[in-house]
Amino acid sequence: MSLTWVALAVAVSVVWSVVFAWTVIQRGVRGWVVVVDIALTTALCLLQPWLVAPELRSGGASWVDGLTSMTIVIAHFAWRPRLAVPAGLVVALAHVVGAWQAGGALGTLGIHLLQIAATAALMTVLRRAAGVADDVLADLRATERAAAVMHARRADEREHKRRLHDTVLATLTTIGTDGATASTTALRTRAAADLAVVEGSIDVGEPDTDVDLRHQLRVVADRADIVVTADLVPCKVPVHVATAFAAAAAQALANTARHTRVTAARLSLTTDCTSVLVTVTDTGPGFDPRTIPHHRYGVREGIIGRMRTVDGTATVDSTPTGTTITLRWPAGSPDAP
Repeated sequence: MSLTWVALAVAVSVVWSVVFAWTVIQRGVRGWVVVVDIALTTALCLLQPWLVAPELRSGGASWVDGLTSMTIVIAHFAWRPRLAVPAGLVVALAHVVGAWQAGGALGTLGIHLLQIAATAALMTVLRRAAGVADDVLADLRATERAAAVMHARRADEREHKRRLHDTVLATLTTIGTDGATASTTALRTRAAADLAVVEGSIDVGEPDTDVDLRHQLRVVADRADIVVTADLVPCKVPVHVATAFAAAAAQALANTARHTRVTAARLSLTTDCTSVLVTVTDTGPGFDPRTIPHHRYGVREGIIGRMRTVDGTATVDSTPTGTTITLRWPAGSPDAP
């Protein structure tokens, strides 16, 4: 061991640590930074006879041992296993050579190999989990964008309806009450303006966007007035179909909370190559769907009618031991993607 070599090595390590930290903070973990770090650590490992005291050359207690372990871990943060594992093996081999030259024990090789394998496995799991999270986030953002488009379209439709009421209907009322004749210039001008309103009210269809239905249903479950156990699988449908499913399911859960004494229900989403199926199940006392008054909107329009608007179906199966509402949208329908 040489104090001159140790002082020089420590100084280089401190300077490099500052450069490394600044680069990572400012620009992230760059490939060239990791390459330089591996090269520096490899050199220090080979110089162990001059850098490590004899009493610290066994048991992995020297500062070079700690630096080796840290470099192995950093390589896996920056690179995938196909690059990080060979890089870690290079550092581990350099450490073995330096320890052998210094007359130290080689027991740390097993520790370093275990670090390489464990870190590679851990980072693989984390990257896969991050990929799944990114996919879910992308679906949520797509859903939010589609919902924003739908909200804007609905607001525009409501405004057109208000303008129809204030213009076209008012003009027709004037004509019907003999308040104006066809030869009136003001009437022709007014009719032209009303025609522009009508033409601007033509529905050009729903946004052609697919979203993951489970996210819509998860929001419905979270907002219900009862505890909802949700069993949802990934399933992409057009945004207006997802909106119909979510609204019908919300109505079904609201009916359960309002008309039964149960405090929990189950919401499930399944799909196959022919249809998308959503069920809402409770253990309430049940009811006879045939006895629902005609003026009651919930089941007749809020559930069944809403599914019909997207060429879907809704059925109600109720017994004294519980009720199951089944919402189905056939993937082969005209609205299907």
